[in-house]
Amino acid sequence: MRVARYGVDSHGAEQEADGNSTYTRNLVEGLFAAPGDDAFALFGADPGHGFYATLPSRPGSHAIRVRQGGGLFRLATLGRMARREGVQCLHVQYVAPLGYARPLVVTVHDLGFLHVPEAFPPFLRMALRVLVPRSVARADRVITPSDFCGRDIAARYGIDPGKIAVIPLGVAPRFHPRPPAETASALERYGLRPGFLLSLGRLNRRKNLERLLLAYGRLRAAGVSEVPLVIVGKPDYGASDVLRRAKVATDGSSVRFMGVLPETDLPYFFGGAACLVYPSLFEGFGLPVLEAMACGTPVVSSDRTALPELVGEAGLLVDPWSIDGLAAAMARLLDDPALAGDLGEKGLERSRRYTWADTARRTLDVYREVGRR
Repeated sequence: MRVARYGVDSHGAEQEADGNSTYTRNLVEGLFAAPGDDAFALFGADPGHGFYATLPSRPGSHAIRVRQGGGLFRLATLGRMARREGVQCLHVQYVAPLGYARPLVVTVHDLGFLHVPEAFPPFLRMALRVLVPRSVARADRVITPSDFCGRDIAARYGIDPGKIAVIPLGVAPRFHPRPPAETASALERYGLRPGFLLSLGRLNRRKNLERLLLAYGRLRAAGVSEVPLVIVGKPDYGASDVLRRAKVATDGSSVRFMGVLPETDLPYFFGGAACLVYPSLFEGFGLPVLEAMACGTPVVSSDRTALPELVGEAGLLVDPWSIDGLAAAMARLLDDPALAGDLGEKGLERSRRYTWADTARRTLDVYREVGRR
């Protein structure tokens, strides 16, 4: 019997501090650990990248170089390589290779480029507006991480909801509660002590950092708290404007910008935080929220888009446009340890529903279904 072999566009796994890279890495790791004799062709930029060396040996599975260049050039090369390798289906994110006529799976994490276009560079925004609807129409199946996104994609592009597979993301095993002494020791290396407010995510306009900082400034002006605000994330499009506004919003003395942190240290930042504050204007899932919950950290989250679906009753949901609402939610958790503890426990329990092994298993089921066509 012929072994099924599926193609995955894995170039995102070679990037750092990016949502798509987190998805690709954890999905590929889950696929390589999945039971069965399915094989995988990983189409990346650098088969010698350290990520591929961490994968277990799997017969018929290996990384294959795809020549890079402009986005369309890379996609055209990807299509040719997938045809040459004879994969039974090809899995890409957002944009399919032009002219690729074989079985195809497309993941669309969200339609943020339509809903918050100011958070995207003009050329990328224009390209996604043109290419994503064509890719979704061409795909045999579309994968997306939340019911919210599934409805949004179906309504926006007029495709059959039955074509969409909602497959939530997972949380890596390293995100779990750590002993307080271990957390304090890890944070000390950064000059921090447990008990701060934490914001984590790419620094762009959709993450709503300016309103968070204004809310934090009001909290301090009212004398509610002297707790510092720690901001972790990679600068993104518009970051310079976000940071300039941030300096206007606060005096800066109690705000720490940490930049990008090693993944191994993130659980300590979650575990040491009084709460995660995540007032995003638009999310297709909200992975940092899930990671915080898995560490037992209470969450203040936006009440919009996919976030209520993820958080449920395990966090405080607020209007992300309301500065007063954000300030009140932060003050509530800081002033009520019993509430913070209760939400932390609820979040921890809720996070157990989400594993990357389940994401990979359900994605592989989609590959097998599409590959039989």
